[in-house]
Amino acid sequence: MRYLIITLLTSFIFASNLIIQYPNLKKEYYENQIINLDVKVITPKEMNLTFIPPLGSDINITKTNKFIYNVHLKYKNDNEIKNFFIIGKNTYKQITLSDLYKSVPLTKVKNFCNVLADKLNISNPISSEYDKNHNMVSFTINAKNANLKDFTLHLKDENLTLVSANKATYFGLVGKDKKKIIFYYFNTQNDNFQKISIPINIKEQTISTQTDLNPEENTIFTPVNILILSFIAFLIIVFLVYQKIWLLIPPILLSALLIYMNLPKGEAFLARGTKIYILPTINSTVFYIAPIGTKVEILKKEKHYTKVKINNKIGWVKNEDIK
Repeated sequence: MRYLIITLLTSFIFASNLIIQYPNLKKEYYENQIINLDVKVITPKEMNLTFIPPLGSDINITKTNKFIYNVHLKYKNDNEIKNFFIIGKNTYKQITLSDLYKSVPLTKVKNFCNVLADKLNISNPISSEYDKNHNMVSFTINAKNANLKDFTLHLKDENLTLVSANKATYFGLVGKDKKKIIFYYFNTQNDNFQKISIPINIKEQTISTQTDLNPEENTIFTPVNILILSFIAFLIIVFLVYQKIWLLIPPILLSALLIYMNLPKGEAFLARGTKIYILPTINSTVFYIAPIGTKVEILKKEKHYTKVKINNKIGWVKNEDIK
């Protein structure tokens, strides 16, 4: 018992001898804001310290000399308790980070996307027809120090895919009468709401017809299929005029080819983390990332991409991701 008391007292003394500074600490942070906190730890003697960050946070540690550690923490200022631990020989220090500053609730405005960021912009916006009642909108979100996981526009069938901590892709459906999407994010550098406007321009009707994004669309009436059907009709007319049995062979073969081309090509499983793209192009928007063992229906295969149907949505995956 005496040994335990001595050990605890010794640990307290060594922990209290640590000099801990917060060079960039602010007095206030907004709720759900991403905090970048620098912690400078100065030891009374040469020591090997272990730093345990809060759960779900990022940490970067550099040791400038024998006595100084510079620790950078990045985490979301949410409702969870954020404990930061410093551990070494005869040293133990627990710091509750939320006790270092005041958390300020944010007064939200209409059409707020729930994101606080140093900056945020939209790139690669795509708009196209989806079905008789909806248009499809997709875009890439680029941000800095943002809680991108919380992004939402409350659109029908919306899907957010995180590419990295500072980048995400978004997909959603809007009504036919919608001409633009307007939303706001909170700029933590200027302490105000910034407006983002995305125009919805349905200029190329061929986007949905070429890629068959609409699962309800009858895809038999594509330009290639219409050409084949026209040729079949012409051959049948020739048969009716000349009444030769062998003239039925070409239209029968073409009909069989047409049926084969439009039949589903079977089913497959996608590898975990497979990206499903809106278009079969390199820079296309990712609108879904498959979990492990996702089953899809194969609709069409091309040189580098395969068109699949998943959860009543149409998309494209790279051929190497099909099992």
